[in-house]
Amino acid sequence: MIPHRTWRAAVVAAVAGADLVVLLVAGTSLPGFLPFLLPVLAVATLWAVARPSGWGPFALVVVQVLGVGATGSPLDTVAGWALAAAAGAAVVVTHLALTLLGSWPRRADLPHGTARRWSLQAAALVWVAVAAAGAGALAAATPQGWAPWLGAVALALVAGLLWQLRARTRPGTG
Repeated sequence: MIPHRTWRAAVVAAVAGADLVVLLVAGTSLPGFLPFLLPVLAVATLWAVARPSGWGPFALVVVQVLGVGATGSPLDTVAGWALAAAAGAAVVVTHLALTLLGSWPRRADLPHGTARRWSLQAAALVWVAVAAAGAGALAAATPQGWAPWLGAVALALVAGLLWQLRARTRPGTG
């Protein structure tokens, strides 16, 4: 069992790290927007961590998505797609971390099996964001005629990854 103070601190640190990634991505595209985004993001984060079973987590995810979307750079370079992958992964980690925080009792220790399943699922979804950004970067750099085939291959890879995730995290499986 993982003590409640340890896993809760790790989850809060994951949310704070995701906020930093969102600020970094927003700041690379439009640095002048940071003075507006930072206080709103801080208030939403405090609200989400204080009341993870309420509307706070939803508000934080919306602020993160709008903060990155409002400052988004064009996705025509590998760097643009890498920033999109980082932002997508940050939002996914925020959502999953706050879901765990809101669904597990406040003073309860976390079983190692639950932590392992959560970690596997979070890693798989982050890799889906990275794979989607990689496919987008590849599609931006290839001729237009290849796009349908590239999309089909990317969709098959994402489906295979999610199938493996489902198979690995079902109760009673390794």
